[in-house]
Amino acid sequence: MNNKRKSSFKPDDTTYSEQFNDINLGSESGYKLRPKIVKPQHVSIIGGGIASACAAYALTKQGIKVTLYCKDSSLAQGASSNAIGALYPLLHQQEDDISLFYQQAFWRAKALYTEVSQQGFDFPHSWCGLLEIAYKESLEKRQEKFAKLATWPATLIHKINAKQASKIANITLNNGGLFMPNAGWISPPLLVKQMINAAKATGKLTVKTNVLVNKIEQVQAIKEQTSNDITKKEKNHWRLLTNKGDFYARVLVVCGGAEVINIDFIKQLPFTSVQGQITSMKTNSKINALSTVICHKGYLTPSSSTSQHQGIHCIGATFKKNNTSTIATKADDEFNLNMLSSCLPELAKKINWTEQDISASKARLRCMTPDHIPMVGAMPDIQKHIKTYPHLAKDKNWKYNQAAPVINNLYVMMGFGARGLCSAPLAADILTADLCGTPYPVNKEMLFNLSPNRFVIRDIIRRKYNK
Repeated sequence: MNNKRKSSFKPDDTTYSEQFNDINLGSESGYKLRPKIVKPQHVSIIGGGIASACAAYALTKQGIKVTLYCKDSSLAQGASSNAIGALYPLLHQQEDDISLFYQQAFWRAKALYTEVSQQGFDFPHSWCGLLEIAYKESLEKRQEKFAKLATWPATLIHKINAKQASKIANITLNNGGLFMPNAGWISPPLLVKQMINAAKATGKLTVKTNVLVNKIEQVQAIKEQTSNDITKKEKNHWRLLTNKGDFYARVLVVCGGAEVINIDFIKQLPFTSVQGQITSMKTNSKINALSTVICHKGYLTPSSSTSQHQGIHCIGATFKKNNTSTIATKADDEFNLNMLSSCLPELAKKINWTEQDISASKARLRCMTPDHIPMVGAMPDIQKHIKTYPHLAKDKNWKYNQAAPVINNLYVMMGFGARGLCSAPLAADILTADLCGTPYPVNKEMLFNLSPNRFVIRDIIRRKYNK
């Protein structure tokens, strides 16, 4: 098919950072322009999961000193704490914005995790592929259309029949589906810890655990002079009010999950919290040979190879809006088991799992955005946006030269939902480009699709602020 879009990152010999060197944002409306700052010597990060680990790794590789503030006693205790997580892209039939983002993010994630592993910071994982199984007729028809359109390369996704699916999965399956041969599974908590270890190896990372940030506030700008009194520069600082006292930051990046969406400034953005519970099941002779990840309405993973979770399969997951509980429930375990039985009844009957086969359960909160694409970039000054771009309410195509007003030295990298494994590495590269002036790894259209101020601009266009 004719592809009019600029080609996205592919696993070839092209240097990753060079692929979008030709980006020229000068012709864009001002609100799409990202602020440029002098490369900081130090950055503070609030978080403790995969997003924070990717940001810390990327920034320390650029020679920036990083301090990471984690609210828990150890890393990866939130949404990144599941025993097994699947790495795969979200793909639609057409090359829409969300699919283009996730396919590029997927290749970047796999490349980064392979890089970290090859440096000696290994973690349990397997690039065993992932099967989106066509468990009902409507899905079969959709997948037939998906295959005929051939929007995506076969190395990313292609259709297989039941016989092929059974061979790949190493168990008998009654349905075929769409197979992603480069996908697989990872142990998220061990990946996070090894990425942090890799960042620490640079000598640039400090991790402070058991530090709960309750509030952030701007400290009045101060003026510093050089010893010869020739130059002056104004520097904004941030104060982090925590259970361990106050900490100060020159540049602050909020990478937390759902637990930080109500913190100052961040609460102005349209993040929501969605609870999800996964259930860990003990393997048996009927399922222990499974050799690929299976997605239906939920998912079923191969058994883990980690010592802590040896012989464990993960199934799930629930999706509960407006639920902030992190307490696992029996009802949600039953939901996960029933979902497997309703989608794959023959396989579920063969496995014959019951409540007695449950090894563990875990409920955690996902941080979501309205369009299911994460946010990465400078925190917008919303009131100044409203004053700066009022004519967008009358004409959404009106061009403005004024650059987007932002809160100085405050950055956001959040809203990964259940796809942080896939999207956090690419987001971290964009954050690094924001802070270090390195080439952006995505085209200008995608860059704005990830910008935190995209929702402010949309609300101005929709006249939300005029009501």
